[in-house]
Amino acid sequence: MVHVMTKSPLTIMKERFGDDPKKAKEKLVSAVKKAAGKDVWLDRVNEGKGLAHVSNKKLLHLEQVLQAVAKVGSRDKLIEGIAEAQGRAKDEAYKARLGEESTPALWDRYQAVQSRVAGTPAK
Repeated sequence: MVHVMTKSPLTIMKERFGDDPKKAKEKLVSAVKKAAGKDVWLDRVNEGKGLAHVSNKKLLHLEQVLQAVAKVGSRDKLIEGIAEAQGRAKDEAYKARLGEESTPALWDRYQAVQSRVAGTPAK
């Protein structure tokens, strides 16, 4: 069995945004803000701390999720897709409850539901 070492979030961030950790973090935060459009993001960030105090790993994951959701269209389209796939397209209470979930949680649920519909295991 061969163990493959994965890159650390700091290494990934430096590769994508430059070698200076502070500048790379600033660029990563701005990339997340850019990906976080009005239709894709619920702004639940602590105003006192902001995104600059979020870990590199979480920021990288958040950027990836927001870009994937933007390809689908919006949070509303995710919610509609989840509800339709589960046969609950007319259940407004269910869709309202889904609307309260974070964007990454919605994305995970969307992927699971879509893979279940397609008959393939979730990633």
